[in-house]
Amino acid sequence: MYCPNCKFDYDKGIAVCPDCGEPLVVRLSEQLAAAISPDDSWVLIGSVDSEAKAKVARGSLDSSNIPSVFLPSRLEAGRAPESVPTGLDLSDSADLILVPKEFGEEARVLLEAVLGEELNQPKTDNPLI
Repeated sequence: MYCPNCKFDYDKGIAVCPDCGEPLVVRLSEQLAAAISPDDSWVLIGSVDSEAKAKVARGSLDSSNIPSVFLPSRLEAGRAPESVPTGLDLSDSADLILVPKEFGEEARVLLEAVLGEELNQPKTDNPLI
């Protein structure tokens, strides 16, 4: 079940979106379908350098109904993928945090409050922001 307004996926048995009160539908139309992977409509919020911090960040975003994607900053061979932006101090185990543009500011404020200095923030000249 999906909310046609929020575009979030809910378990079967829920008929109304708990966030906005919109009746849920079985399938989103192609026009309303949520993005499955990051593209230019997603922005980089920052990175975290441990799995524990990534879990805290993911849980915080999920509990606020903010869609997110966590991408490893390094490939197994130790090379940075082409999509990794410059301007972040990244360890080999850092996870990049991306959210849809419309959630960018809300996600940034939330993660700054939850993670504080543990959130590695990109420089303002970063092309993904």
